[in-house]
Amino acid sequence: MRNFNWEAIPQDTVLGKHNIWTAEKKKEYELDTQHMEELFSRNDQPDGQVQASKRKSVRGKPSNTQGPEMVTILGSKKNMNISIFLKQFKRSVMELIEDIHSGKSERFGSGKLQELLKLLPETGEVKQLLAFKGDISGLSEADQFMIQLVKLPGYEERLKCLVLKEELPLFMDEVNHSITTMTTAGKELLECGDLHSVIRLVLKTGNYMNAGGYAGSAVGFRMTSLLKLADTKANKPGMNLMHYVVMQAQKSDSALLNFPEQLAHIGDAARIHKQEIESEFQRKVSEVQAAKKGSDKQADLAEQMKDFFSHAESRITETKDSFQTLNKVTESVAEYFCEEPSEFKLDECCSIFSSFCEKFTRAIQ
Repeated sequence: MRNFNWEAIPQDTVLGKHNIWTAEKKKEYELDTQHMEELFSRNDQPDGQVQASKRKSVRGKPSNTQGPEMVTILGSKKNMNISIFLKQFKRSVMELIEDIHSGKSERFGSGKLQELLKLLPETGEVKQLLAFKGDISGLSEADQFMIQLVKLPGYEERLKCLVLKEELPLFMDEVNHSITTMTTAGKELLECGDLHSVIRLVLKTGNYMNAGGYAGSAVGFRMTSLLKLADTKANKPGMNLMHYVVMQAQKSDSALLNFPEQLAHIGDAARIHKQEIESEFQRKVSEVQAAKKGSDKQADLAEQMKDFFSHAESRITETKDSFQTLNKVTESVAEYFCEEPSEFKLDECCSIFSSFCEKFTRAIQ
């Protein structure tokens, strides 16, 4: 018999604990060992080689065009960029300044506000703008706008608050959607009895094939081993160990073939990187705290942002609770499938099972 090259789990990590290998089984499934002998005896042809395709992405470089230079307080390049920014609005300079002062973020949108933040004058430029004592009507629209803006108390804090008002609701929706997807996927893996039965069927198959060898008599195996089923080729052209497992599952109970349909969220969860989501969330929480501290310096700004910050704090608390629930589910999945908790990542686990489902489904067809 050919061997199934799996990664067996030490007995002490399995026995005496609640996991997929020790859990009570709904039904014990038998193997067709004669068929296995026919397919995987050692008179087979050499394995084919799998070629990995590489994808290359090409990112074009943005073109950079410059307009004619002009003499201004801020300098021609910055003046031009601010002028381009202002042309996006059908409002006067004073109307734009009033919108910022009144906290009307919806009249800009987060993208344009972020753009404006990048255009803010540096310390030396601020001094030049404030030092101008002439008639500002003789200046360019860009200079007029920036002179009026830097005269606005706490202008930078105001802009940061406006950006936050526009960005935070959508950001929190996306974070919570990701958390819900991962939590649901984890619960699906824990509750899918048909998946567990198929995995135990793989254990039986592998132990029969590896009998008498170092990898035989295993009490369990790492879930990554599921992806190696298709690499174990049979004597019959176009067949591998995955096909055998599918045939055994169908013979034992055809309902087992439907387990991929019960794992509806693992594909999406596999594309979510929990650590990145957590880091982005913590950065956003810090932004909220910094913005609140900055708004407290201006009485009118603090009053404008009062309700927003109250709602933001509630959503942050709810999201932290959701992260805790996700962490508990993640720990349960790691424990159930006998994975090392300190190294376990739910998104990687979902990726393994998503690939397994795809290969299993292809083997059925």
